[in-house]
Amino acid sequence: MDINGNEFKEMVMRIVRQVLQEQQHSARRLYIVFEDSFDVRYDTFLRSLTGDYEVCAVVPDHWPGSPLAQRITDSCTCCKLIGRTASVDLAVSDSLTVYPVASRNGIVKAALGICDTFETQWFQRCLSAGAAVRLLLSGLEPFTGNEPKPYRERILSYYRILLTYDVEIGFWETLEQLSDARFQALPGEPHDTVPVRAVRTPGRQIITAADVAGYAAGSKVSISAETIITALARERAADKDIQFVTR
Repeated sequence: MDINGNEFKEMVMRIVRQVLQEQQHSARRLYIVFEDSFDVRYDTFLRSLTGDYEVCAVVPDHWPGSPLAQRITDSCTCCKLIGRTASVDLAVSDSLTVYPVASRNGIVKAALGICDTFETQWFQRCLSAGAAVRLLLSGLEPFTGNEPKPYRERILSYYRILLTYDVEIGFWETLEQLSDARFQALPGEPHDTVPVRAVRTPGRQIITAADVAGYAAGSKVSISAETIITALARERAADKDIQFVTR
């Protein structure tokens, strides 16, 4: 079959358009959960997003059509807005949810499984679907430095509970570069943070479902007494008949 120059060019353009459409369709869904009040940290996060995601902002019902909605789309032109009520029809499986700002009250409730707000209900929905959840370190409430030590330790314990749920906590850029990072630091004293504790540090390792995927079925994995194994990792290990042996 003879093809002239124009026909060949049109055929190539059709292929290019098809590839671009497929890439756009395959982009991972990214849900951004907004609290009731707007925070400038949302602007910062939205501006950092790239075309690697299909972005959807889940916002209070009265925001769409308001100046706040315009502010969001100005910061991220590819971002779609949807109200909380309409969000019940969204599919969360195989998606990523980010909380750019998370109140301390919300953290405690999420850790304890209390779902009396939209934010915590969405959190539970993600966990039930096995969907990824990330909390941005920049959006967590720091301590003032005046709190009693037992209170600080109790609050930090709730963050650690979230880690066992396979929730990621850290800076967006670092979490994107290190796909296995679950924990970098917790909110510390003013102008400071608790020292960084990476996922794979000697004596304090966190084993996640991603780690288990790399272990051979029926194998025995030697761990230290301080090693944390997430709930999902234990389920995946049981499916593959993998045993964790404390050394």
